[in-house]
Amino acid sequence: MGRVPHWVRRAAAVADHLADELVEEMRTGGTQARHDLHRGLARGVRALSRPAPALAAFLHDLEHPPAHLDPDILDRGSDAWFTHPGWVHAIALSAGSLVEVYRCPSIAAALAATGPLLNTAGTRLDATGQWVNSALLPGALRPGREGYVATAHVRLVHARARTAALNGGYDPAVHGLPVNQADLLRTWLAFTHTSFRAEAMLGYTWSEAELGGLYRYWQHIAHLLGIEPHLVAHLSGPAAAAEAGRQLAAQRQDPVAVEADALTRHTIEAVAGTLQAQLGLSATVGRPLLRALVTLFHTDARDRRSPARLLHPALTALRPAVGLGYRWQSRPARRAALIAQNLDLTRAYVHSLDGRHRAR
Repeated sequence: MGRVPHWVRRAAAVADHLADELVEEMRTGGTQARHDLHRGLARGVRALSRPAPALAAFLHDLEHPPAHLDPDILDRGSDAWFTHPGWVHAIALSAGSLVEVYRCPSIAAALAATGPLLNTAGTRLDATGQWVNSALLPGALRPGREGYVATAHVRLVHARARTAALNGGYDPAVHGLPVNQADLLRTWLAFTHTSFRAEAMLGYTWSEAELGGLYRYWQHIAHLLGIEPHLVAHLSGPAAAAEAGRQLAAQRQDPVAVEADALTRHTIEAVAGTLQAQLGLSATVGRPLLRALVTLFHTDARDRRSPARLLHPALTALRPAVGLGYRWQSRPARRAALIAQNLDLTRAYVHSLDGRHRAR
């Protein structure tokens, strides 16, 4: 590991005081506090006659994005996402993004300190899929819309996790504050750089302009998540994102936590079911495929041992689906129809998870 940059050390010592103060305020606020939060997220702080101080500050922050963000991108800036099929996103977000998050020792330690990990792996996968897909729907990040509200709630989940971790044995002297700004940036990079790169490894790529649009769209998500603007304002493409990830990695002195391996196994099990439903791949094919993809996504190219030999049997099963994707991508006239089709599927998926959540 190299020398840890000053900005990384500083980010590890900073959390999200606005979200933390709101969680503490709501702890004693009862039903009225929950009602005001719901109304404020849906209609804005001005809809509240007398908002509590921490809630007012939190909503004001959400409603006033930094100047570098482009509001016009919110309506169609995520279109490129919907040119790739759902199963590609499912693999990239699980074997790519979530595994990357779990591999960070500070994040794994915070997760371990908040309670039983393995019993919630499937639930966490569903919650992640619901949040990401809600946030990427056209216009969904505008105030009061589903992605805006969902991302604000993710921010509050992080704040509650900080409190639970500090009360559950997490040692800030080792890893910095739980769910700190460095961790939040790592997570953001996992859902952008790691995920986008994983999709490319599966044969699904975007143009430079499309990638730039997705990064700019995700900068809006970073704001709603409470990530400090100076950490992400310059991350508008894969080169800058890769360099930020490299500098963040300098802090990761500990080996990958045991919890990360267990979470990865349980995540693979859950995603294997998704592949069976969407592609007809049996679990006996899906599990080794996902294990191989985890190796591919998270191993430096110089360190991989015969990756082609390792992946060949499993990836053979994906060739028909990948070939279909290439044929669709090569026909620009069908792009609008493809986006519309995948938008309908995404809305149905999010709706199904909403129903499942309400049934619990």
